[in-house]
Amino acid sequence: MNPVFIIFGLIFFSMSIQATESPDGSEILAKRGDGIVTQAMFTAQAEKIPAKSRLGALRHRGRLQEVINTMLIRSQLAADARKAGFQNEQIMIDRMQLAAEAELASAWIEHYVEIQPEGDYEQLAFEYYQLHQEEMLTPVKIDVSHILISMKERSQEDALELATSLYQQIEGDPSKFDELVSEYSDDPSAVSNGGHFYDVERGDMVEAFDKASFDLQEAEISSPVKSIFGYHIIRLDAHKPAGKLSFDDVKQRLMDKQRKNHGDRIKQDYMAGLSSLEVEMSEDQLAEMIKRLFGEDYVDPYTSGEDLQ
Repeated sequence: MNPVFIIFGLIFFSMSIQATESPDGSEILAKRGDGIVTQAMFTAQAEKIPAKSRLGALRHRGRLQEVINTMLIRSQLAADARKAGFQNEQIMIDRMQLAAEAELASAWIEHYVEIQPEGDYEQLAFEYYQLHQEEMLTPVKIDVSHILISMKERSQEDALELATSLYQQIEGDPSKFDELVSEYSDDPSAVSNGGHFYDVERGDMVEAFDKASFDLQEAEISSPVKSIFGYHIIRLDAHKPAGKLSFDDVKQRLMDKQRKNHGDRIKQDYMAGLSSLEVEMSEDQLAEMIKRLFGEDYVDPYTSGEDLQ
């Protein structure tokens, strides 16, 4: 979709807002009550989405409105808190510092991964392709046709009786199958597809239909098979065995996988290095923390290694 649509969506959503500035000089994107979302704030929010996924995540106007609405509510809540002076309480100062640390750490680890040397993803993908040939197969597929006798407007007994009668006719003359689809099938799609389904994979259909279809031989027709939809008479039109995918067929998918794995390895190695650093914390410091949170009575059990009760 054209990025211009994003711009149109923003204009539509905030058409009543004039281009004004927030107290810090940033241009306002949207405002409701005391809630404000500036262009800079929205850019910062959008930057949290990986670049390759950003357009897909924000391309629809409804999604944009949802994000902006959430930000406006959050801004209004923060404005109410500031009016009450809540931000000046020491616990909130500490919590805001904690939130800033978490945001900075999260952004930094993603940036750290981005600035590391790229891997040869195509070569890595090719090596993976060669070593995992069992994964490079197309699934078994079948072409199948069916007649559905529904139980929506008839009893189970009546549905089975009709399905059995049709099956007996087909047993006597298999060429009647397509004619009986047109005349009797209750599947709404039969009007357009004549009861035929192509390139069906395991799991595409309801369980009973799925099992019966894949158990058939080519041109074989099943006796009535009951599912949640009614009774099916199924014909297997074609069986397509698994085939080998070429490297070109899977190259982009495998390169994306290797790119992600490469980033994950960098992140894991970095975090492992940080985790290996020695922790400096005395028993006195631990005791002080426990006393602050739970009171004096819990200090001795905790510092002795026991669980708090």
